[in-house]
Amino acid sequence: MTYRIGILFMVSIILLGGCQADKDETSMNPSEIDKEDLPDVHAFVDEFTRDFLQSTEETEEGFYPFLSKTKRYKMDFPGGGVIDDRAYFIKEKVHEEVHISIEDDTGFGMDVIYYSGNTKDLLEEDLHAFKKRLGYDGDLKKLKKSDRSIYYAHFRDNGFDNYIGYVLNGKGDGGIELNLEIDCRDKKKKACKENKQSNKERAMKWMESVQFINENEGEDREGRSHQLRQRMAQLEYEDF
Repeated sequence: MTYRIGILFMVSIILLGGCQADKDETSMNPSEIDKEDLPDVHAFVDEFTRDFLQSTEETEEGFYPFLSKTKRYKMDFPGGGVIDDRAYFIKEKVHEEVHISIEDDTGFGMDVIYYSGNTKDLLEEDLHAFKKRLGYDGDLKKLKKSDRSIYYAHFRDNGFDNYIGYVLNGKGDGGIELNLEIDCRDKKKKACKENKQSNKERAMKWMESVQFINENEGEDREGRSHQLRQRMAQLEYEDF
């Protein structure tokens, strides 16, 4: 009897912990918070952009959690950023284009393009097409993660610093093209030179924040929760 009570207690704690985590996450959901209580940054002021953000808690200083409408990837989103609703494009869970402008005096811009059909077998062709679209013919460095690979480079074109990256899903299909563009023309040229290292670090942090969401991840979590509930019910029945 004591053993069963102990197991029941442990299972209850796990389930309650999950429920509490969900509750806490929901309580920070921007869609359920009064507008006057949201962070005073462009990303939350703009209604279209706000709909992509999952929490008012920062992931990194100045960044918030973004979830793609395809539900196939997530990333950190700059608080000063606004998604151009006129340029936004989505085709079900197959393709999405997100164009972000940073509304401050830095002249930042970000582009995120998702392709569901990109695979390891097509990597060479996809990287070639990616570089060609951006007018870059140099090499790409590679950063290997446990579940994804990032191919990246930095180059200057027509007075703009471009930090580009291509993220390949390591556990399924999918590829994401990234481009962080900084205006370094005229009066901004000096600032670009002074901020070169910090801009590079910012770009890499952003690229590394991009993560794929594979279809079976949510199902696995739901399945484990269901199994725990079944086991709890079985133990209660045996005790009875």
